[in-house]
Amino acid sequence: MSHVNKYLNENATFDNAFSYKRYFINDINSYHGEHILKKVFKILQKPAPSTVTSSLSVLGEQKDTIESPKSNDTFEIIGTVSDPKIKSLDNVTKIVPLAECLPQILTCGTVILDINYSKEGVQLASDYLKLLKDLLENEKSVENHQSSASDDGNVEEFNKRYLILISTVMTWALTKPLDPETPDMPFIETDFRKRKPHPNYKQHYFIENEVIGIAKKYKSRIGAVVVASGMTYGGREDPLFYWFQKAWECEPFLPILGRGGNVIPLINVLDLAEIICNLIKNFPRKLYILAVEQNITKQREIIKPLGRLVGSGMFKCIPPEDAFLIPEIDQRTYDFMTVNLNMEPTFIVDKMGLQWTSELTFAENVPILMKQFKKERGLKSFKVLIYGPLLVGKTTLSKLICEAYGLVYISPDTIAEDILKDLERRVNHWKEGETAALHIPNLEDDNVIEDEDDEEDDENEKETARITLGLLRSGHPLNEDEIIRFLRQKLLSHEAQNRGWVLDGFPTNLAECTALFEKGNEQDTEDSEINDSDFEEDADLYSNVLKKMLPDIVVSLEATDEFICEKAMNQPASDARFGENIVLKRLREFRVADAPDVTPLNFFDELGIHPLVVQVNNHNDYSMKGPYADVSLRMGRPCRYGKLLELIEMAEKREKTEKELLSAKQEKALQELKRKMKDEQEEKMEYWSELYGLMREEEEAALAAAGEPMRNYLVQYIFPTLTAGLLEVAKLRPDDPIDFLAEYLFKLNPTGKMLEPGYNLKAEKILGKIKILDDALKDLDIKIDPLMPPEFDIDANEASTSKRNINSMSAF
Repeated sequence: MSHVNKYLNENATFDNAFSYKRYFINDINSYHGEHILKKVFKILQKPAPSTVTSSLSVLGEQKDTIESPKSNDTFEIIGTVSDPKIKSLDNVTKIVPLAECLPQILTCGTVILDINYSKEGVQLASDYLKLLKDLLENEKSVENHQSSASDDGNVEEFNKRYLILISTVMTWALTKPLDPETPDMPFIETDFRKRKPHPNYKQHYFIENEVIGIAKKYKSRIGAVVVASGMTYGGREDPLFYWFQKAWECEPFLPILGRGGNVIPLINVLDLAEIICNLIKNFPRKLYILAVEQNITKQREIIKPLGRLVGSGMFKCIPPEDAFLIPEIDQRTYDFMTVNLNMEPTFIVDKMGLQWTSELTFAENVPILMKQFKKERGLKSFKVLIYGPLLVGKTTLSKLICEAYGLVYISPDTIAEDILKDLERRVNHWKEGETAALHIPNLEDDNVIEDEDDEEDDENEKETARITLGLLRSGHPLNEDEIIRFLRQKLLSHEAQNRGWVLDGFPTNLAECTALFEKGNEQDTEDSEINDSDFEEDADLYSNVLKKMLPDIVVSLEATDEFICEKAMNQPASDARFGENIVLKRLREFRVADAPDVTPLNFFDELGIHPLVVQVNNHNDYSMKGPYADVSLRMGRPCRYGKLLELIEMAEKREKTEKELLSAKQEKALQELKRKMKDEQEEKMEYWSELYGLMREEEEAALAAAGEPMRNYLVQYIFPTLTAGLLEVAKLRPDDPIDFLAEYLFKLNPTGKMLEPGYNLKAEKILGKIKILDDALKDLDIKIDPLMPPEFDIDANEASTSKRNINSMSAF
């Protein structure tokens, strides 16, 4: 048993049962995949013939059959997607993860592998072909062993497999001309053995050869064909997306890689899907099919119609290697745009009888292709007219809308400058030429840049441009008719028609409305013309106006005279435009022209364009955010095309940066505030510590001053006696020192006078001795006259009194 049977038997479930009604398409969500899915689903919706019965066989075991639980008339479409977030798609039975899809692919009766987009798709095809070869070899061995069939025999239709490999013409990129003398001779399908691949598409080349080898070796068991697709276009576009986008954005110059004379095989993506469906319905006995258009299309015949019919109409040939300096151009786009192959699709023209989506050339199909491009990308051109008195904020609001929605700003004040810049760019380009960057001195050879019709530019247009440029450079002030002519020219330009516009401050009266929007010699586009399904009342509504110039939204900004005058007073005094007399005059003229019966708003109201009235009364709303919110609510979401996406991303990035800066500033301010508060707290704590120390010193000083008499008293009266007692206690160390000290003090002074303020121990001792002496004299009855100085002469009474007093005196 081969390794493929072992690989399959490990997952032996009903899901591994082969069914000819199961179809596999890889990358279903891709540019090719979504169109192929729609076409395949349509043809599979038709009920199968009742005579056909479904037979399921387990892979690797050809003869053992199992009964299908599904209806015989049902079919399944399974596939992979490039975006893992996609869990389901309309008309798809099951989305299989890429890592688990190989067993599922082997159960499918028809497999469509597209290897145009990703390396994963190429690897998937390579892995699948290896397993398929082993499977077919194993089945062949089983048949030979059972002698029930041979490789050249016939296999029942419901057991036969079909493989369609969608490859690319880049596997032919380096193929040498069939006849060196006629290098323009086209290649056909039968020349596929001579093909030489581009270095970047060698793996595609090897996979093509594998498919061809399988188809040859196992032709009774599998039908396999290689479809070499040209560069696809239509709808979402593919390699041409960059040029479609830049043409719609009206880039100043569309780049042409090299001289632009190389032939690029093209195929509309709808035609490619139709070819695949025809192969499913009637599988041919072919090995190789070229899926390209019959028309021979050169690179310049692709880019120039886009620029002239949609874009700015100016081109610049750049060296092919400089293409990689353009971020949007990747290697795959570069390879397709620089290939030079002339191919003729003989099979799909002669045998298949393909009903082409369009028989016209690419250049003739550009208007239709651009409509499809805008529809697929959701591109819408907003047209807004801003009306209102002076100083109400029209210009601020207009530029805010232009920035948010990617619109073209148009104003009578700036129209001359805009036209001047455009004319200078065109005149300089005409002088330099398209091939200036190539530095080619002589272009007189077979690969000329342009055809004869392209070489002859419109001299009248150039002459008119030069005259207008001279007028604008002269500084001549424009009159009203010239302003209206330039405004019409700008409004009708490809840039304004593609992206949309905002007209600021014009028209201001009914006469200007009529002159600006009149039909004249211009013709409306097909989208703007009246359809047969419109009402009869609308038949003559746009007979005198150019519908494609009319605005979609008219915004009327209203403000009181007081608001305008107050705003004018806040303008710089040096600006003469806002002088009192000028402002009042212009405001009066506006009010007269804006009277209910003559206001230009009536012109649009009668055409069914009802003005959006926005009140302006906030002096603090300098950026007009409030009115912008009202206008954006009416307009809806902006179109997210390439350049606008960049602006939106820049605005979001700028807003994010501003938020981060603001957050950083707030964090820094918070840290600074915390540091400042901490410093202040430390300073206060230091101040409070010093103050507390000072207060303690003062308190201690006050306490010391208040306790000074007490200390003096203690030192003078208590400590002398108490100190002797304490020393005696320390010396004797009695058991009860307190009682001993009390007795000692009592013995020392039994009268208790020791603590009296006038007590003196020495005096007391002397008095005691005197008292003893007095007592002794009394006992002896001895009379002692006091010693009196001679000068004291007193009488007897006084003498007796004095004697009595002396006798009775105490120690004091």
